[in-house]
Amino acid sequence: MSSKEAEDSILACTAQIMDQAVRILRSSSITSETFQFESQVMPNSTPGKHLRHVLDHFRILLDAIESWTHRSLLRGDQTSSSRSISTEFVTQSSSSMPPRAPADVLVVDYDTRVMSRIPELETSPEVSLHEFEATVDRLFRVFGSSQGRLFTHPIRLRATTPFLVEMDSTIGRELWFCSLHAIHHYALARVILVRELGLTVDPKFGVAPSTLVHRQWRKESSLIGAGHDQDSQQARARL
Repeated sequence: MSSKEAEDSILACTAQIMDQAVRILRSSSITSETFQFESQVMPNSTPGKHLRHVLDHFRILLDAIESWTHRSLLRGDQTSSSRSISTEFVTQSSSSMPPRAPADVLVVDYDTRVMSRIPELETSPEVSLHEFEATVDRLFRVFGSSQGRLFTHPIRLRATTPFLVEMDSTIGRELWFCSLHAIHHYALARVILVRELGLTVDPKFGVAPSTLVHRQWRKESSLIGAGHDQDSQQARARL
């Protein structure tokens, strides 16, 4: 599979995962009250906070990509997409300032805890819905002319452990991480909505793409098996 094919596949799957949230936010199950309901099982946890957290991760990744792209355009840099990042892990005391990466390095740090610029994101289902739709549009805009180049572009990923650790990744890998991270938090929101509030939600909400594929495979296998059994019975009846 080429980089473009892989990028297109991951991007399409990411859009489908984001659409899970769009569908649930458009449903009658979600009101301001249910969106802000605080879980008794997971203290300080609400459906709105889980969905806001999902959006924060996508925003951090897309902000980093767009910032790096803007710097590259200002430099007229045509070669940065082919440059590799050192594989050496860097550790530094959490009390120290993070090392300054070169201008051509794309840095992503999900631990920055930069709060959303939209305070109602975790309290208003309407605002959350608008932001999910805007994020999907932004994803296709950022990757629109990539042709697979962004998918394999290296990233310097920072993590607080509590020491600052830096490691290598790629844009494609981080896009997939954000997608699976979204599924994880959808599943937690689903627990609140279904188990605690007794609401009916889309059966696909909070289910990983691989699980949906497996379910479809089992369903099709069952249909094939049932058809085979019926054919066998008819053949025996003719004997």
